[in-house]
Amino acid sequence: MFYTYEEIDRLVSEDMPFFDLTQKLLDIKEKGKISFFTRKDCIVTASELIEKLAKKLELKVVFKEKDGRFVKAGSKLFEAEGENVLILWKVAQNIYEYALSVSTYVHEMTAKARKHNPNIEILTTRKVIPFTKKVALQAVIDGGGLPHRVTTTETILIFENYINLYGGWDKFYKNFEKLKHKSIEKKWVVEAKNFEHAKKLVEIGVDVLQLDKLDIETTEKIVEIAHEKNIKVISAGGININNVEEYAKAGVDSIVTTAPYFAKGADVKVVIESF
Repeated sequence: MFYTYEEIDRLVSEDMPFFDLTQKLLDIKEKGKISFFTRKDCIVTASELIEKLAKKLELKVVFKEKDGRFVKAGSKLFEAEGENVLILWKVAQNIYEYALSVSTYVHEMTAKARKHNPNIEILTTRKVIPFTKKVALQAVIDGGGLPHRVTTTETILIFENYINLYGGWDKFYKNFEKLKHKSIEKKWVVEAKNFEHAKKLVEIGVDVLQLDKLDIETTEKIVEIAHEKNIKVISAGGININNVEEYAKAGVDSIVTTAPYFAKGADVKVVIESF
């Protein structure tokens, strides 16, 4: 994930825009060593970002666990040395605790789903917590998932709100072949409202059906007719680690979720010592 110098500076300045009053009053000038440990089993993520922060603060990176790796509770995630360890402390801890919760949730959700469908993918929505997109998406990837849509620019996804402004479903059905020819390198993903709507979308030959908040029985019926035409099916809406297995059993090809972004925070221990 690419971070600009401005983004790195902003992370630091949000926490310490001027100086550390406590450090000044204690007259701390010694160099220190800072180490980060996870108190829970987790999938490592954000270490590349923490390294960039450390280098920006002119710290020497002594150890960095590899992103995407599973580690046990008590494992060291990162270690650095230098004069500005107190500045790195809370900024890095906050990033780690959010990012690790996302990556680990995605990993666990994927494992549950793949017990029933080894080829299923867990995809995450654009409904990220504002200003966390890069951290969150990297965590999703390190956890074994992928973004469903990063922006509205790179994918086609038809919701009824588009159709309301386009002129209605009948106009869409009539013009679909022409629309496909305008974007021959893209897949057309269309949200189906119910079984009958899904049948019509299968008939006109969309590439992917997205099902939002449809029950398991209806999902299974749609999967059956869609797969007969080699059309993929995505389930979305309210799917989380507690019910993901039900949808995986229904045979969908991918699951779209927002749940990882709001997973319970990880627990990261920080130790600072003089040296």
